[in-house]
Amino acid sequence: MNILIASDKFKGSLSAQAVCQSIAEGIHLKNENIELIIQPMADGGDGTMQLLKELLGLEVITANTVDPLGRAISANYYSDGITAYIELAEASGITRLRTDELNVLDATTIGTGVLIDDAIRNGCKEIVLGLGGSCTNDAGLGIAHILGYKFLDKTNSEIIPCGANLLEIERITAKQSIGTCKLTLLCDVKNPLYGMNGAAFVYARQKGADDMQIEYLDKGLRHVSDLILDTCGLDISHIEGGGAAGGIAAGLIGLFQAKSLSGFDYLKEITGLEEKIRNADIVLSGEGKLDRQSLQGKVVGQILELCNDLGKNLIVIAGDSDLDDKEFIDSGIAEIYTVMDKAKDLTDAMTNTDKYLKMIGFELF
Repeated sequence: MNILIASDKFKGSLSAQAVCQSIAEGIHLKNENIELIIQPMADGGDGTMQLLKELLGLEVITANTVDPLGRAISANYYSDGITAYIELAEASGITRLRTDELNVLDATTIGTGVLIDDAIRNGCKEIVLGLGGSCTNDAGLGIAHILGYKFLDKTNSEIIPCGANLLEIERITAKQSIGTCKLTLLCDVKNPLYGMNGAAFVYARQKGADDMQIEYLDKGLRHVSDLILDTCGLDISHIEGGGAAGGIAAGLIGLFQAKSLSGFDYLKEITGLEEKIRNADIVLSGEGKLDRQSLQGKVVGQILELCNDLGKNLIVIAGDSDLDDKEFIDSGIAEIYTVMDKAKDLTDAMTNTDKYLKMIGFELF
């Protein structure tokens, strides 16, 4: 029997590599003769660049930058000398702040801009930016500020952009050149820039915003969209995925003609995942929380689609599942196993994920 294990990370607990390895160890405790193919996966969210580092053998580059609130930090990105792979969350992520520090109005992407600038100065010709895990809502203007754009208020004074002052911007100057460097964005959502399904209304609350602030931030994103249309002639208002990471995708597409790709599709090509599924008898995948969103573009949903196309059974191993019986049946997933079914409580599940994944693997076959 040939089994492919292709899981996403369990956020806050184990990396994708560690999840796959734990399941594999559990399976081999019961039957060493089962052939296992381990292929950790990601969809462009946080953790994607670490996975690419392992897959491509990239060099770790450390640079001085700032966190979302402007405090000095050092942060890493990865490079092969030609392409730099940068994770937005590394400098501008929600994990950089304590819960009581979350302030989406004041948070900026300036730190990520510094990392991009460092990579360009080191000779990189392409930047691949993973957009997961942000705590910002500045439409990527902090990045643009570092890369040469200026944002002016009604008195022609320069504004350092953040979510709180987007409505104060009256004019955007022409950018300084970043040369021939290409900017590629890896995205894991399909939300537009603004509106009820946009960046502010869907994601700002988890970044610390209340109802009034969410409406204010949404108006700011609408305003940025109008400014970019006037400045660059590009309508970014309805770009699929434009609302990713507080609107960074739309902003960078408008200001730098960045190319946006599905993070999963990007990883699928690099890993040869489709061929591995084709050659497998059974496919295992998973993530920390299985829900309806998981089936709409996340790793599990994308792998399920491939399995359906190729006539393969998918077993999902998750930290927990919110799917009801009808959603499970309709999904086409063969079986679902969860860590929470074995753990005493959430703390136990998060602390001992490795142990429970091995138990599930042991019991599978």
